[in-house]
Amino acid sequence: MGRQSGWVWSVLLESILIAWGAGSVLFTPRDAGAAWQPTKPVEFVIMAGPGGGADIYARFIAGLIEKNKLAPVPFVPVNRDGGAGAVAMEYTKGKEGDPHTIMITLSSFIMTPLIQKLPFSYKNYTPIALLALDNFWLWVNTESPWKSVADVVAECKKRGLKVAGTGTKQEDELIFAFFEQRAGCKPIAYVPFKGGGTVAASLVGKHVEATVNNPSEALPHYPDKVIPLATFAEKRHQGTPYKDLPTMKELGYPITYQMIRGIFGPPKMPKEAQEYYVGLMKKVFELKEFQEFLDKNVLAPTFLAGPEFAKWLDGYNDLHKEVMTEAGWLK
Repeated sequence: MGRQSGWVWSVLLESILIAWGAGSVLFTPRDAGAAWQPTKPVEFVIMAGPGGGADIYARFIAGLIEKNKLAPVPFVPVNRDGGAGAVAMEYTKGKEGDPHTIMITLSSFIMTPLIQKLPFSYKNYTPIALLALDNFWLWVNTESPWKSVADVVAECKKRGLKVAGTGTKQEDELIFAFFEQRAGCKPIAYVPFKGGGTVAASLVGKHVEATVNNPSEALPHYPDKVIPLATFAEKRHQGTPYKDLPTMKELGYPITYQMIRGIFGPPKMPKEAQEYYVGLMKKVFELKEFQEFLDKNVLAPTFLAGPEFAKWLDGYNDLHKEVMTEAGWLK
């Protein structure tokens, strides 16, 4: 994938979403009156460490389920971080057929099996629902001398910058790899952490010079400790308090990316359990509190479910293969 096609993820993602009817429910569970329900607490596996986007969303969703009495049992979030998501994937894979385990994912769900050449992939898991696409912003410390992307580029052409992100060979590092290429930077020193919350804290503490945190991870420190310089979204975030934040694309760096926030079950989850969780996540998605949460954290509301979600994932996987090959991560 060369510069002609660029790295315009959102356009490609939007095409896939349109094709599969994003924003509408394409998988209809059975009538709730006769449906299966969990009979013991559901383990809600989180692929990253505490404080990151996946952790924030899983705990918020679990809280909404309990508060609104949407399920007869509690959903118990458990962080199983490590191995760029491989630990959580391996654990959930070992729960084959278990109707009382679900997992919240991020893009490492697609990337890690490819990079690590694992003996399984996203196709082994039971697709439940895509709830949103998350954004990435370029963040610096409030006391940084850099007040614009142009300032960052001018400095990175002189010396290698020190940055941080979640995991190794995951979406954060991929974004910085393309930024290094597109901006003509000296080699960037990338420091991996287990979760986005720790990444944001490292920027607050001035241990690194920049991050590409999701809004939900860094906004708690904004504007006192950190500030965003640009978004990697395809378009500006109109209708939000951040509508004036420029896109990297409009600044001359065609790097756009949005990350999956999806729910999956273990391999061979019973069909009736899959249908139950689809219906449950549909209820969560339609809650006013959840929509307000998405707005506050600048996520793009996107609901797909079941088999249609699985087909969408095939396109998302192909896109990752393409850009990871361009970055030199896949041979």
